[in-house]
Amino acid sequence: MSLVMGIDLGTSSTKTIILDQGGTPVATASASYPMSTPRPGWVEQAPDDWWHAVCVTIQESIASLPVPLSASDIQGVALSGQMNGAVPTNQHGEPLRSAILWLDGRSQTECDQANERAERQLRERALTILNPVNTLAKILWLQGNEPDVYRASRWVLIPKDWVRFRLTGEMFSDVSDASVSGALDLYNRAWSGEILESVGVRDDLFPEVVESTAPAGSVSQSAADATGLVAGTPVCAGGGDMACMAVGSGAIKPGIVGIGIGTAGHAITFAQDLHDGAFNQLWPMCHSVPDAYFWLGCSYTGGGSLSWFSEQFGDDYESLTTMASEAPVGSDGLFFMPWLAGTGTPHPDARARGGWLGLTLQHGKRHMVRSLMEGVAFDLRQALDCIHGIGLPVTEIRLGEGGVRSKLWRQILVDVFGQEGRLMELGDASAIGAALIAGVGVGIFKDFEEACSRTVQLTDHVCHRPDSVTLYDAYYQHYCALYPTLKPWFHQGKA
Repeated sequence: MSLVMGIDLGTSSTKTIILDQGGTPVATASASYPMSTPRPGWVEQAPDDWWHAVCVTIQESIASLPVPLSASDIQGVALSGQMNGAVPTNQHGEPLRSAILWLDGRSQTECDQANERAERQLRERALTILNPVNTLAKILWLQGNEPDVYRASRWVLIPKDWVRFRLTGEMFSDVSDASVSGALDLYNRAWSGEILESVGVRDDLFPEVVESTAPAGSVSQSAADATGLVAGTPVCAGGGDMACMAVGSGAIKPGIVGIGIGTAGHAITFAQDLHDGAFNQLWPMCHSVPDAYFWLGCSYTGGGSLSWFSEQFGDDYESLTTMASEAPVGSDGLFFMPWLAGTGTPHPDARARGGWLGLTLQHGKRHMVRSLMEGVAFDLRQALDCIHGIGLPVTEIRLGEGGVRSKLWRQILVDVFGQEGRLMELGDASAIGAALIAGVGVGIFKDFEEACSRTVQLTDHVCHRPDSVTLYDAYYQHYCALYPTLKPWFHQGKA
């Protein structure tokens, strides 16, 4: 039997999944790792922690394969990964410092300068205003603040591209992950020399960019020894976690919106073409489907906000959800802004900060937790509003991974959206999407339509409740006014 493997290098953990040729999961494993915050606004990770987690999860997933299946049945591998990180390496691919993650906000000054110098090029080619989230912003920070590292760098890699290098010894990037770096020409699906020249960054820092399903090397003997994979197993380029989530959600045609709540909250929908109608609101990205695109709406610390709350107050997720269920719709007027690392859609701003507004003596922990869940849902509704605003249909909402596996949170989501959702049977959409990319890349699946039809199965209908929809509509209007009202305060340096 032919198998394919998908590896999702997330912000807090790595998940590895193996699918059979019918699209059914036959093995899975996960391993977590920490983030480091050496200074306020700085977020880093050790690349070696990623590699250790990848090795462990591959070993464990292979070990749990049902008899008589083995590593020799794995016909292809692809990676999904957290986007927008920066791993500066020497010519041998060895990291020169800790990786700077997408959540890192240290580069606002460099972004302001780059936007002055290259506003036209960034808008016309990358469809963006440079933001500290972008990989290019991190490179500019290195150039100005750690010039020795910048000069010594042969490559600056996006996280999953560094892991793929460890698997294969080959340097590549893929169009989806490169899309949000700030350095890709989205229309030509290639690095933009015009942007890089305008901001003064060397164009040889970036590896060759290819489509997600393209071959990007094979498992080396040293990687085989470390992981248990068979040397020579083909490795496809893979994609950014959002592109892989789009595939794993079946968002490969118009009208389908995939919703997930991992470290960030996401809303993803397919687009055949690009335009700038949602400029600086949604993120336009190259799809893993060749010649297609998708739009991403993002709440940067959607699930991360609940993780933070759990860590600070010592309650597990089940206890927190139980508390939240005891609070009323709208949390008695308490609002939470899930902007612990800045805002995403529709107001990307690294200076924004999170918190509660409307707190009174009558509020308790249950209100705080429910309002947190509601704040993430309001952020994601803003993404849906942006999708509607550029004329794209929202005919089906698919609820996938992370926080949406919570019955309460997904009910809050559909009530805030005012639209029914469908729960996906399998929750690890990004890892599944990577496996499907591998399957298409090595020819186990004819195309993405066949791959998704075999694998992406829907279960429960999650119906919205009319009374809750009416209440949430009123609260949502207040929520939408929060960022415009608070922006001047954020930008005065008081945050």
